[in-house]
Amino acid sequence: MLGGLIANKGTGALKSRKAMLDTLMRHLPMVRLSVGAFVALALVGCSGLIDDGGGETLTAEEQAARTLFSQKAKPVLDTSCASCHSGSDPTVAFLQGANPMEVREKLMSFDPQVVNLEAPTSSRLLTKGAHSGPSLLATQASDLLEWISAERDAANVTGNGDTSLKTEPFTPLLCTAGVPGDPTCPINLVDISSLVEGWAGAKIKFVAQPLSQDLYLTNLAIEGGTEGVYLEHPLFVSVPLDGQPIPDTLDRYFDVKINMKAGDEPQPIGGGSAAFINFTPGNRLAIHFKVVDRYRDEGGMGGGITGATGCKKLAEFKANAKTPLQNSCGSCHANAGNANARGAMDITGVNATDDATLQNVCNQVRTRINFTDTNQSGFFIAPNPAQGTNHPFKFPAQGNFDTFKAAVDVWVQAEKTAQ
Repeated sequence: MLGGLIANKGTGALKSRKAMLDTLMRHLPMVRLSVGAFVALALVGCSGLIDDGGGETLTAEEQAARTLFSQKAKPVLDTSCASCHSGSDPTVAFLQGANPMEVREKLMSFDPQVVNLEAPTSSRLLTKGAHSGPSLLATQASDLLEWISAERDAANVTGNGDTSLKTEPFTPLLCTAGVPGDPTCPINLVDISSLVEGWAGAKIKFVAQPLSQDLYLTNLAIEGGTEGVYLEHPLFVSVPLDGQPIPDTLDRYFDVKINMKAGDEPQPIGGGSAAFINFTPGNRLAIHFKVVDRYRDEGGMGGGITGATGCKKLAEFKANAKTPLQNSCGSCHANAGNANARGAMDITGVNATDDATLQNVCNQVRTRINFTDTNQSGFFIAPNPAQGTNHPFKFPAQGNFDTFKAAVDVWVQAEKTAQ
């Protein structure tokens, strides 16, 4: 059991979330362009500050970021995104504004977050891929990344503090055989309540399975304790004993918000399973948060979870995914007597014929899709004979798994496009 983990308030290797994520920018295979830095240098005056003409005093880095937005980012957004994202639907209208700077302000502050200054390449603006709109071209993505990176530099220069919270690095207990709770398959319990003064009981729990060079988490959930819990944007970080910390390059929980009342049942985080690429199993872990607090009574509206929505492509689920899941997964994950399997993915009712029941099944399976990299979805990783998980069922041959994946993936890609 892991307990007593506290916020890192010292000056060790993980000084801040922003400082740690500098490593991400240096190791990703996309080279940051230098135009922003060049513009910043060209604009520096004796005082280091610039009047933008509207009475606002800006640093050279801020001016460079705004110039890049007008000259590079906004043309891309106008061409590829504005037709859908500048309309009247408040859930997607992050490009509203009467002029470029109003659009920039809306985009930067939109909730859920679509621009991530802490990990620019993980910005939803860049990772969305094909949906109801087209994927970005490589040149368009590069222009947007250049602008976001300049905004990140500007935020650092202006002294915008990083208020994120994080656990101390800890060594996860690894599951090598059996089912969760067995001596060979321990459940990790990470106390996060110590991040808030005078709070107790809130924990993140998960089972960690080693892959060859990666870490596979299942049964990933949050429990609120006696006072409930509110959290935003958890970020998992691999912490080697030597070398720089490695954040989750997908930043997969960027839009997660969880608000649980005291006494609520534990809730899955992002579907409850995830494969973290390049998280060496022997490394320690740390979990960063944008916000951690007790349950928040927000106008009496009660608790809830955002960051996941229901199944949108039921017809494709029934036509392509239902039968493979029923045949290969139903004996465990739809078995009332197998609580562990249903806790990992509950497909009770997968053999039903009515749409209401199948909608619930589809909702459950959809939460296990990794929309940033669908190949890393839990129901693809666990039964794959090429993956080193200790999942009780593996397809007998790679060809059998490939057939299963090809069928289910038709529905998965339909759901991804419909986001």
